[in-house]
Amino acid sequence: MSTSSLPGTGLRKRILIGGSIAAVVVLVTLGAMGRNGLLPHTDGLTGKKFGWFGKELPKNAGSTWNPFAAPLPAPTPQLAKEYIYAGSRLLAVEDANANAAPPTDLAVWRPSSGVWWIMAGNGSPQVVQGWGMQGDIPVAGDYDGDGKTDFAVVRPGASSLDWYVINSSSGASTGGSFGLPTDKAVPADYDGDGRTDWAVYRFSNNTWYILQSSDSQTVYLAYGTSGDEPAPADFDGDGKADPTVWRLSNSTFYTARGSDNTTQSMNMALAGYTYASGDVPVSGDYDGDGKANYAIRSGASWLIANGSLSSVAATTPSGDQASDRPVQNDYDGDGICDIAVWRNSNGTWYIRQSANATTRTVQWGTSGDKPVPANWRR
Repeated sequence: MSTSSLPGTGLRKRILIGGSIAAVVVLVTLGAMGRNGLLPHTDGLTGKKFGWFGKELPKNAGSTWNPFAAPLPAPTPQLAKEYIYAGSRLLAVEDANANAAPPTDLAVWRPSSGVWWIMAGNGSPQVVQGWGMQGDIPVAGDYDGDGKTDFAVVRPGASSLDWYVINSSSGASTGGSFGLPTDKAVPADYDGDGRTDWAVYRFSNNTWYILQSSDSQTVYLAYGTSGDEPAPADFDGDGKADPTVWRLSNSTFYTARGSDNTTQSMNMALAGYTYASGDVPVSGDYDGDGKANYAIRSGASWLIANGSLSSVAATTPSGDQASDRPVQNDYDGDGICDIAVWRNSNGTWYIRQSANATTRTVQWGTSGDKPVPANWRR
């Protein structure tokens, strides 16, 4: 017997077909609403809960708030940040929950031969690398984002500033022109992607030119005035280097904060101290709070602002000389920038370790070398 002859069969077919069409319409509608965040959902990164039509719900909303699913998986935790510096330059931001960054390595670049000498330490062998030539300027940084410092120099040419980098991740060399020969190279991680960006400060128009590694776009920022000295670092703790200038005429730092696009300033005046031409910005994270402290080395003294920008304190390490070159960095791996100098006359490093308040003295380099401390571990 044919089923088509059974009473009500045609009606059931019409109901099934009509129901299928309605289901498709509902699914398409729900899909569109889901793509626009109008359905109940949990943000996988922040853990925030949203009800119908994007309404944010309390953090303690029960599992019944979402009628479509069982309790959702826990949100992805935010990464803790580890700020990696080379001197006052922010090189990268890494996950602090991973292995801690090793102490900074002692290293020098020898202009006469273009050779880099990295001191062995903590199981890491000595590294010798030829890269550069007389007249170049070392600009070491983590340009490929692998957590290791790359050999790099800039070379003032006839009409441009030329960059030459060896990527530690692959050993391949890269290069290009960015800036004018009279510009000052100020490489740092300005976009917070964990890679050092090519950047220059142009004294003729007091403008910053930053080639962002995150999107290969060039950012222009007019910030500064005649006589200012560029001194970028991460002063607001957002994981990005902030364009900053030191103004000798009024003893003040000025920062273009990347976190909120405002200007932050710090006057470094302190009774008994007078700043002069030749004083050097030595900003770094001296208190371990994840933000750089404004600091100036004047003569043999270090003047450092506190994290709340309410005061300035001075210290003159015993035995330091005004002619020493400041090489502040985290040499003991405690997350705090150490006061340190390199003496050209004897190639010796004098490091005031914050972890144990002792002075570490190491001979590494010779007269005429350029100290380039950083995380060189291979």
